[in-house]
Amino acid sequence: MTKEYIRMLEEKVKEYEEVISLMSAPIIPSIIPSTILVPITGLLVAERFEKIREKIMQYIQKNEVETAIIDFTDITIDRIEQMSLSELGIEIDQLTKSVRLMGVEPYFVGLSPVLIREVVLTGINLQAETFSDFQAALKYLMKKKGLSFSASDN
Repeated sequence: MTKEYIRMLEEKVKEYEEVISLMSAPIIPSIIPSTILVPITGLLVAERFEKIREKIMQYIQKNEVETAIIDFTDITIDRIEQMSLSELGIEIDQLTKSVRLMGVEPYFVGLSPVLIREVVLTGINLQAETFSDFQAALKYLMKKKGLSFSASDN
């Protein structure tokens, strides 16, 4: 293999990693105004979590966001690669503080019991609302904002 061919393959791998990174933490506008949902999926490493945090911050800066619902349902022990649970707890704390500094209220959903235990053991006091799932967070937020669903008679 030539050096040029190897360089080309390395560039392709980098491009694919970028695409996977973007897809694994999409930012989805919610049915509730000024609210976003960020489902975090896939394997987590510290560098990737930092990119997710940056992506959320950039989105908040460019859009009117009051609430960010960050969903950890897919994150289990086997999804954390080269990162200890305490490091993940610290990353979540940094995400919380960053989002709050931008004037956005963070809600976390789907935290596993193991992750919750580690957050508590590391002494992190999450300044965020937490819910078992996305539906519970939406119900709470709708009630808080005085919103409700109604059936239309069309």
